[in-house]
Amino acid sequence: MPQQKTLSIDTASSNRFIIREKQRLTISKSILEEIRLGNAMKDYPPINQYENAEGYEFSWGHILERRAGQYLVWDFCFNQLLSQYLSTGRRLNDLQRAVFFELERIVDCTTRDIVQVLSMRDGWKIMPCSTLGVFTLVIHFTEESEARKWVVDKLLNSVIPEVIGQLSENKPDHK
Repeated sequence: MPQQKTLSIDTASSNRFIIREKQRLTISKSILEEIRLGNAMKDYPPINQYENAEGYEFSWGHILERRAGQYLVWDFCFNQLLSQYLSTGRRLNDLQRAVFFELERIVDCTTRDIVQVLSMRDGWKIMPCSTLGVFTLVIHFTEESEARKWVVDKLLNSVIPEVIGQLSENKPDHK
């Protein structure tokens, strides 16, 4: 029987996330490879997003954090899984579609409707519209503490390990 890889829960990183102990982030090798393969956007290349980037490192990647008006925005970057996808000829957009499909099955705060997000007066929504991550979580500033707790309790400890495990097992046929 094949041995399944499990993702260990990194409590130190989760604690830094809860207490807002951000660190300077650098662009990952997998994003640099994606750019090299031709996915760099001319008007707003991903490299520019890392000029003053701060966020939180985890064993599976990182969460890039920024503020936009009344919202806190977290881009979830699955660095290792993106590297696996790139090595099989798939790209970031393939990973984004696969991750969001899984998220829609598991959590109820996903949306593909930007209007829902831009009209939020509270709460948070997960969207499939990250330029460098696999998904974006947008939080109304009044819900930041609750959102951080939900991310740790639900996403980091349950959903992300499940999604990464599921997608790591789905290897395409080599041609």
